[in-house]
Amino acid sequence: MKELAKVALQERHETGKGACRKLRAEGQIPAVFYGPGYEGGLTVRAALLELAPVFKSGNWETSVLQLALPDGKEEMAIMKDVARDPLTGDLLHVDFYKLVKGHKVSVNVPVELVGRETCVGAKAGGVVELHLHEVVMDVLPSEIPDSVVVDISGLNLDESVLLSELSFPESAHVYAEDDAVVVAVSRPRSVEEEEEAEEEVTEVEVVAKGKQIEEE
Repeated sequence: MKELAKVALQERHETGKGACRKLRAEGQIPAVFYGPGYEGGLTVRAALLELAPVFKSGNWETSVLQLALPDGKEEMAIMKDVARDPLTGDLLHVDFYKLVKGHKVSVNVPVELVGRETCVGAKAGGVVELHLHEVVMDVLPSEIPDSVVVDISGLNLDESVLLSELSFPESAHVYAEDDAVVVAVSRPRSVEEEEEAEEEVTEVEVVAKGKQIEEE
């Protein structure tokens, strides 16, 4: 396992919107730590300075952290859920989930495409369409991948990559069908096809409106 990012958690006695706003103004993020042995959850806080590198990395859901708890214990955990400001995207709150060595955890692993610049189909005018943005899997903590990497450099027009064609950690149980399309290179729609699609939508709207008038 790669070196873990370390985050120190401190006790948080006050709750509520006002108390949380005050914490954030002081560079602290309100948080909750829970998991096996901590079912009730610990109300804690963490320094934004320590959390920011993980949160901004793009794969915070799969980053294993070494947490120092207020009582001095150390636990492995992942950021199971985060709350962000809808306007700025700033981190507002974090739920940490305790990991247990040898016990699988459910994670959402992002799909990462490589080879866009050299993709054969894209160079021929095709459109790269990502159908599966993340893969949900149960996996051992030591085998949590940062991302599911898909090389599309060799994809031609009208070709796709199926889930069954990808490799996953040995312990992983993936919650998706083997024949699920992960990414495809499609031919761009012609002007005629786009006009036909618009006409179909218009016809559906007219029929629906006529039906509504009849019902009224």
